[in-house]
Amino acid sequence: MDLALALAAEVKADIVVANDPDADRCAVGLPGPHGWKMLRGDEVGALLAQHLLGQGKQGVYAQSIVSSSLLGSMAAAAGQETLTGFKWIGRIPGLAFGYEEALGYCVDPDHVKDKDGVSALLLVCELAASVKAQGRTLRDVLDDVAQAHGLYATDQLSVRFSDL
Repeated sequence: MDLALALAAEVKADIVVANDPDADRCAVGLPGPHGWKMLRGDEVGALLAQHLLGQGKQGVYAQSIVSSSLLGSMAAAAGQETLTGFKWIGRIPGLAFGYEEALGYCVDPDHVKDKDGVSALLLVCELAASVKAQGRTLRDVLDDVAQAHGLYATDQLSVRFSDL
């Protein structure tokens, strides 16, 4: 990602998107006032959910229990919390969208009932192009979500012990 972000800064790109080697995860980077910033999985999840909800996609919107509860607020009646791991999300009847904070997104469960970084990447690009045509950015969309549903701050925390 470092090379992609450096090139994006050089060419003044609007967005950086990338998949992991097996293409089941999608990462998104955006320019900001202090350089490029990688979005957290919960931020990308909120962007994708907002886009799908805005398109009127009906069904259940789900996140794993280690993900932000923002999606539940966004999807209100359709929101569902599941067990950790995508094996549970993909099994939900009527799933419209599911995600986990570790950059796994299921945006087209009719075709792929698992995390799929390629379809998520395409949807992120579609959303970015759509808001750019309106003179806006993905950061503006995140601000809209925060204004509508409140600010949800999340972060990963790892603790290492040398002696248990």
